[in-house]
Amino acid sequence: MVKNYSTKNFTNEINVDTDSRIISGYAAAFNNIDSDGDLIVKGAFTKSLNENGVDSLKPRIFHLYQHNVAEVLGRPTVLKEDDYGLYFETKIANTALGNDVLNLYKEGVLNEHSIGFKTIKAANRGSYNEIQEVKLFEFSTVTFGANANTPFLGFKSQFENPEEITQQFDKVEKMLKGEITPETTALLSIYLQQLKTTFLELSTKSVEAINPLEDSLSEVNPIDEAKEIEAKKAQDVELIKALMRGYKTA
Repeated sequence: MVKNYSTKNFTNEINVDTDSRIISGYAAAFNNIDSDGDLIVKGAFTKSLNENGVDSLKPRIFHLYQHNVAEVLGRPTVLKEDDYGLYFETKIANTALGNDVLNLYKEGVLNEHSIGFKTIKAANRGSYNEIQEVKLFEFSTVTFGANANTPFLGFKSQFENPEEITQQFDKVEKMLKGEITPETTALLSIYLQQLKTTFLELSTKSVEAINPLEDSLSEVNPIDEAKEIEAKKAQDVELIKALMRGYKTA
């Protein structure tokens, strides 16, 4: 399945200037095979940076907290590729969230980052997948457990239960009630990519949950099995529609 939105985490030394509120470091590293078997090469971010980077005509790449579009830490003042990876400098916003995050940076609690992107071009190199071009939506300050190689699933956790989904839609609704700026549009675009990917994966998993071995042992009719799969897909679609209807009429 082609994902509309993916994440990859990276741990590295971070420079923190509390006076200027500027954080600097790397959001991604090149030529490093990660736990997913992916390797990002230099140049993968070039097109995104040219189109939506700091020095572009439409700067739309944000620095978020936990990949949450409702929790913006700021916009990078510097975002560029060098020989090591994707380097960034961000002035953290003077907000309650920004102050908390800045203190956590200062105390060394936060030192990991994750990029939110869509793979545009990749090549299978046998032992790994070489990512040659991506569309970069954002990069985030993230927290992890003891295992730094654990894939980040934070944005998916926003949609794990009805209460969390409602909270997310409420936050997005507040964004819509305010002034609709290019920044708001860009953030909503990221959110929709996350939402689309999450529900596609949930739908796929619900279909895969049907055990073909159990079906064969119980001599399930192939026609009935196909109907069951289609019914499950329909249920997932109706769930998404219901959620969106509830959001639109809230």
